[in-house]
Order: sequence, then structure tokens, then C-alpha cells
Amino acid sequence: MPKQAKTLPSCELLHALLDERIEHPEHTKKLDTKIKKSFEQLRTIFILDMSGFSKTVQRYGIIHYLAMIQRMRRIVRPIVSKFDGIVIKFEADNCFAVFPNPEKALLASEQIHHDLEIANLMTDDMSDVHVSIGIGHGPVLLFCEDMYGNELNLASKLGEDVAERGEILLTTAARKLVKNKKFRFKKVPITISGVTMHAHRLSTSAA
Repeated sequence: MPKQAKTLPSCELLHALLDERIEHPEHTKKLDTKIKKSFEQLRTIFILDMSGFSKTVQRYGIIHYLAMIQRMRRIVRPIVSKFDGIVIKFEADNCFAVFPNPEKALLASEQIHHDLEIANLMTDDMSDVHVSIGIGHGPVLLFCEDMYGNELNLASKLGEDVAERGEILLTTAARKLVKNKKFRFKKVPITISGVTMHAHRLSTSAA
């Protein structure tokens, strides 16, 4: 497990520094530097979202969907750890995690899709779990059980709003760091908050 996965800075420290920043605006520059030094890390951000929430809940009820979420978490967590990632939090039917680099995040993503497909063979269609994944890379503020950053926002949009069931989408920053030639991507135009940009859809496995 990577060193950063063992311990994350406390929320209390961040909140204290933010309170000080509010109360002493004349110290903003110094406090911002301290916050970045204490909490900022350069990481690959991984956002997973389960598909079909509204339809499934309407047809089978919320408890049925909660059981599906539990199945997803039991499969996803050990795979994230296997590829040197750390789950920052599970929130509803989402998983927020970080990895050392995009290639490890891609390998984890592929295995997650594969293992979910195998697990789905053992359940009826109404219990099948399918996910979409967004991957970014950049500076992120990491603490206790949360994280913030521009690439996190982009990865969240890709994983939760843009990617279709079974898709893995990368931001341009993450795509640039993928050196393994066996990974192939298709560039796709997307619009996020009124801004048109490109995402990169994984189209070929490294296997």
C-alpha cells in the first residue's frame, strides 16, 4: 500500500486553518501556502458511479438498491487496494479514490468491470451491478475522508454525468500520462458547465 494511503491529514487541522484564514485575511497568502503544504498531493483521481439508480429504485425499491451498492463496495475496495489506490470514501452509489498514476487507475477500472461481469452471472438481471468511471490527474487537497480539486471536479463530471454504463473516461491531463501503448483511446467532445472540452474514452484493453 502506498505511503499516502496509510494516513490522511485530519479535518480538524484544515478547519482550523480555514477559520484562521477567514478571521485574518491579511494572512491569506501565508495560510494558503500552509494549507497546500499540509494537504495538497499530486494524484490520479478515480470516480465510480453505479448505473440505473432511478429505474431500479422505482421498480424494486430502495432496499434492493442498497444491497446492490453493498455488493459493488465489496468488489471495488480490494481491487482499488490491489493497484496501490486508496478509497477516500464511498458516498451513496459512488466511489471516490486516488491512485499514484493513471495506468494503475485504468488497470483497476478494467478489473472492476471484469469482476462485476463475473458477479452478475450469479444474479438475476434486476440485481446486476454496472458502473461508469471517470479518471483525472492533478493537484488535489486530501484530508480525512474527503478531497477537492479541479481534476476531481472534471473526473466527477465524467464518471457521474458523461460516461455511459461500462465506460471509462479520462481527462486530458490523465490521458497525457498514459505511456502504455496497449491502452488506446478515442477522443470525444463534451460540454461541462457550458465549456466544451475533450474526454478520452478507453477503447482497447491493456490485456
